Amino acid sequence: MKTSYMLAVDAGTGSGRAVIFDENGNQIASAQHEWWHRADPRFPGSMDFDVEGNWSLLSRAIRQAIAEARIAPAEIRAVSATSMREAIVAYDRSGREIWACANVDSRAVSEVRDLQRDFADLERALYTESGQTFALGALPRLLWLKRNLPEVYARIHRISMLSDWVLARLSGVIASDPSNAGTTGLYSLTKRDWMPEALSKAGMRDDIFPQSVEPGTVIGRVTKKAASETGIAVGTPVVMGGGDCQSGAAAVGVVNEGDCAVLGGTFWQQVVNVGPSVSDPSM
Repeated sequence: MKTSYMLAVDAGTGSGRAVIFDENGNQIASAQHEWWHRADPRFPGSMDFDVEGNWSLLSRAIRQAIAEARIAPAEIRAVSATSMREAIVAYDRSGREIWACANVDSRAVSEVRDLQRDFADLERALYTESGQTFALGALPRLLWLKRNLPEVYARIHRISMLSDWVLARLSGVIASDPSNAGTTGLYSLTKRDWMPEALSKAGMRDDIFPQSVEPGTVIGRVTKKAASETGIAVGTPVVMGGGDCQSGAAAVGVVNEGDCAVLGGTFWQQVVNVGPSVSDPSM
């Protein structure tokens, strides 16, 4: 029986990489390129994500991994992606990226304070549903866009997370999953879907969310344009991925309540699985 392969693309904090696995989970080949996130000199705390430059690096890594594996692109059965969490991308109606920030972008400090002052109960209500506070969340960043780049804010048709952006580049389909979308603070972990009312309560647009699907769902197929850029075969299934630490925890078998793992990269994170009833009163 002929071996088939899977391709994983990871958009990390400090680099982008492509890794090819066989059907038994053995790593066959990989390629990686470091990147950094530029500050916009106009805005203190800003950390933009360079979609064009970083897509070029990811495309190069994919081509290099395929070459190292010495396989035909058609032997890759599916492609998926993981990424750093909290990073968001905004798209216009044509599906083109119009703004993106990295996970540690901190430009919206004033917006966090203003939201806490003007909507005193909103942060706790969102924490109850999402497990996230305003810090590094999407709501303050979107409010920042509304105030500072209103022409960009007005053009937003959809937002997504960074791993979703990789898949959108490959397939033309914008969708998101709970493990990564959950870090926006605008996503209900119990309903496993977006909370548009969170934006409307703050006087903001509530019509910018993509479809939410579970990891492992086929959302589309590699387009002709993406194939020419990456070397992946046209029509290869594109599968919803998720947050880097959550995917990593599942990969090492940390799937039961009480299980714990430490995952290392640019940041080191400890992951502990708790039941849905566990909540921190101090948020």
